Amino acid sequence: MEQEMCIPVNHDDFIHDVAYNFYGTRLATCGSDKCIKIWDWNKQTGQWILNESFTAHDSSVIRLSWAHPEFGQVLASCSLDRTLKIWMEVDPITKNESSRWTSTIVRPHSAAVHCIAFAPEYTNLTIATACSDGKVTFYSPNDPVKLDNWDTIDIIEFAPGVSTDSDGPLCLSWCKSRFAAPHMIAIGGSKENCIRVYKKKQASSYVEVLELDRYDSAVLDVDWAPSMGRSYHLIATACSDGHIRIYKFWSHPSMSKAALSDSIFIREGDQLDYSDSGDAAATKVNGLRHLSTGEDDEDEDDEEEDDEDDDDDDEDDEDSDVDEDSD
Repeated sequence: MEQEMCIPVNHDDFIHDVAYNFYGTRLATCGSDKCIKIWDWNKQTGQWILNESFTAHDSSVIRLSWAHPEFGQVLASCSLDRTLKIWMEVDPITKNESSRWTSTIVRPHSAAVHCIAFAPEYTNLTIATACSDGKVTFYSPNDPVKLDNWDTIDIIEFAPGVSTDSDGPLCLSWCKSRFAAPHMIAIGGSKENCIRVYKKKQASSYVEVLELDRYDSAVLDVDWAPSMGRSYHLIATACSDGHIRIYKFWSHPSMSKAALSDSIFIREGDQLDYSDSGDAAATKVNGLRHLSTGEDDEDEDDEEEDDEDDDDDDEDDEDSDVDEDSD
């Protein structure tokens, strides 16, 4: 049974992200009001209770990510103020703090940080950040208990050259399967208009496995589905053309390849960009251009009109038959 619940989060501006913890019992929200709010689920009342509300950054808070609970109550946040912060829940009585959450700034970045994600727990405590300068940076703490000092362990130059905020943000998603090749991540970006899959080799840097696809529109988001025992991976992409595309990806070295599994147009009421060749709406998938000229819709309309005419003719025939019977 589907149930809908409205939570009065009371942010003073746009809400940019909502993130559940591993168990779904804790919720974090962030927005343009520079604040983060932490909510706890109360089983007895069936309500979300505000745990803490605090000003987290000097600019809009864009994205949140929870670490696996084996590392404690750890939350990461990124902002347009070019910082990544790691938040830990502490006991305010023992720590002499007014807030339950204390933060550590992880090395200020050279550009706005638009996307962050903790790696799966089996890869140890690692977080990836995607910035508008076209770089994806990976960090890991020196001390997994204190989490007060984080080192850069690798950098991927996703968009070489000079990139700015006007080029659009990057997006990323980790492979969640512990049985696949370790440390695999999918990265997308609007400047390159593509999705690439990277894999970390032992004692080496990340290397590109393959380019999943290229598009005629900006890449807005990517998500790597849990494997669920499948022999292949599922990766979903969202683009500004209104399409969600789902790919099958095989990661075995002998057959590293990807194939488009499904494409869903979800932006109802909007029109696709017209191609230069005419009035045909075009979508480019895997280098192929699939055209929808609208002729099918016209044929359907003609068929409906023909059906209506046939119905009218049938009604006229029935009326004439009734008149003959009455005579």
